[in-house]
Amino acid sequence: MSLRPLALFLFWLGALSGAASTAQALEPDAVFARAAPAVWTVKADVGNNKTAFGSAVAVLPDLLVTACHVVDKAIAVQITQKDTSTKIARITRDPDPTRDLCVLSTSTPLKLATVEIAPIAGVRVGQRVFAIGSPHGLELSLTEGLVSALRPKAPGELPAIQTSAAISAGSSGGGLFDTDGRLIGVTDNISPGGENLGFAYPAQWLAELPQRMAAERAKWRTLLQGLGVAYGADGEVAPSGHADLQNAGGLPDIGSDPAGVRLAYQQFLLQARPRAFLITGDKQYGTATRSADLIAHVKGCTERKVTCAAYAVDDTVVWGKQQAPAR
Repeated sequence: MSLRPLALFLFWLGALSGAASTAQALEPDAVFARAAPAVWTVKADVGNNKTAFGSAVAVLPDLLVTACHVVDKAIAVQITQKDTSTKIARITRDPDPTRDLCVLSTSTPLKLATVEIAPIAGVRVGQRVFAIGSPHGLELSLTEGLVSALRPKAPGELPAIQTSAAISAGSSGGGLFDTDGRLIGVTDNISPGGENLGFAYPAQWLAELPQRMAAERAKWRTLLQGLGVAYGADGEVAPSGHADLQNAGGLPDIGSDPAGVRLAYQQFLLQARPRAFLITGDKQYGTATRSADLIAHVKGCTERKVTCAAYAVDDTVVWGKQQAPAR
């Protein structure tokens, strides 16, 4: 997802967040009829014949929101609803690793409806809410409950939503809706051993994503330049010509498990910019999508006294053309 679509998304979201609620609350069946067409089941291929399941909510014709842990380590992601399925082209992660927020970009626009997003300021403890998702793979399941509490992680932050609506494994990434059928939260997790104790992060977090991504890109570039990655006059990463981005056969010989390296590279290719595929002098490898990942990577290399290198950054292979970091 580029900054321009993100900026347009922000404009759209701001307009919807200011929309007034209806004068009369909808009954559960009407909430379901309004919101369910935007809720999808997520199937994430994590390699080695393993599949992870979760849920997602469409907020634009080609964008869905989900919980990042649903698509962690995925090499391919597909969303399904009844007889319709669509492939996910890119995964965009919130730069803050403590926020389990991912946006999924489809390769083609969805044919079904999207939902409106309600501002967190209008959410109150005790209000009636509905969760729609795919618990244990049971597509488009509806549960009802109340907002039990609003719990900010830190002063000034938008609060997480605690709810009594039943949320089970597979519901993660699904929607928590108000009685107007508007999305107020994205279901994140359940408390082990606690019945009627679920959580959702505020859907309004999406409004903060464009600015957060812009700040992240500036930090990202500085860190990569510290690893010797060169940038051209156009501000884009300078290619090395070593191999085409999609050609996993161009990867250097790393350890004794070529299949593992190629699997990790497939995970890299599914991520949106910014992204980097990293290799170390002691033959470790993996993908970074946040500046926090890069900082941890460099710290690990320093502690182990090995070299850090990038094989590919964003849409460009840089292997073999990295400059010595400035001293």
